[in-house]
Amino acid sequence: MATQSTYRLILALIILLAVTLVLVTFGQVRFFPGADEGCYLRYAAYIAEKGLSGFSAIFQGFVQDEAHWFNPNPLRVGFIMLSAAWLKIAGYSFINLAFLSLFSYALFLGFSYYFARKYLGEQLALLLVILLAFSPLQMAMARRALMESTLNLFSILSIWLFWDYLKNRGRLKFILFVAVYIGSILIKETSVLLVIVFLLYFLAERFIYGKKTGLKAITALLFLPLIFTGLAYLALGCFPYMSDTLKILFGHPQPASYATLFCSGPWYRYLIDYMLLSPWVVILAIGFIFSFFLQREEDALALYFIFVFLLTFILFSVFMKNVRYVIILDTPLRLFSLLMLNSLARRVCPRQGHMKLTFVLVMVLVLFDCFNFYNLFIAKGIYDPTSFFLLKAKQIIPFN
Repeated sequence: MATQSTYRLILALIILLAVTLVLVTFGQVRFFPGADEGCYLRYAAYIAEKGLSGFSAIFQGFVQDEAHWFNPNPLRVGFIMLSAAWLKIAGYSFINLAFLSLFSYALFLGFSYYFARKYLGEQLALLLVILLAFSPLQMAMARRALMESTLNLFSILSIWLFWDYLKNRGRLKFILFVAVYIGSILIKETSVLLVIVFLLYFLAERFIYGKKTGLKAITALLFLPLIFTGLAYLALGCFPYMSDTLKILFGHPQPASYATLFCSGPWYRYLIDYMLLSPWVVILAIGFIFSFFLQREEDALALYFIFVFLLTFILFSVFMKNVRYVIILDTPLRLFSLLMLNSLARRVCPRQGHMKLTFVLVMVLVLFDCFNFYNLFIAKGIYDPTSFFLLKAKQIIPFN
């Protein structure tokens, strides 16, 4: 039986291999100065030069110039500050901002293993990391000068930390969750929607499953991040422009805007996009969800992630739709697909050898995912994985 140090070595090799495979594709990356990447680089360079006092000028410019309204909004002060600090050390370039995404991707894999090992065991944790490491969406975002990999790191870590706190209370876990979740909201404002997910899960635990959870602790756990986020905006001098910024964000986009043309659509659009990226993962994940409820399984972690997945899917379906905006759904989808494969393997090999079969099946999924990553993001050079470009790359829609 493998020792703990052996598992750690395997984990390190998996992350190293995944990072290397992404890194060798950096030479084929074409960055877009006129798109989101260029905006994030300009924001970061300005804050690195002017310091934190520069945020008020960024907000003012955003509010006063209509041309900026369809760029990434300046509420994402967490990512801008992190990027500014990173680029001040590494140098101001798109490639160096992409290295921040790669670094976040590597950390995400490490933290995913830590929590999965804690609740699933060493073997399933390693298999989950393998599925996450070679996810087409994760690999694609890890090579872009965008915020998605960093957002994914903080959001998934928040989800794990909330679960970890509910299972084993402690002051340190409380502080860690609050700090990381504040970071997630400051990186991207839509992370505030996770408050609804956490609150409803807590209410379900308390009133449906009868689990006693301190109301004061949960109230502090959920609302302290919101309070400290507001204080952060206040300290950065953003409050005078906050009202106008929110009016712009919640206003109706221009009929011919990129968001309207490429990021609108029905509620099930995210499922279509994930199917185009990783069809077998989505099929297995959906199969697991139905199987879970039909068989009335008692797996608290799986139920928690089903809850997170379904609520997040519903909440984000109200807004403009781009699969990279919901990159956090990738983790539950891959967790469900792994649990489904492990369940199938147990039926085929009820006595022994089911983990070997699960490993083989996971590697088959990885091969499909790696092919999709290469075909979509290397051969076809997709920058923004919206439905149109994914369908075009798959030759489902005719377009020259």
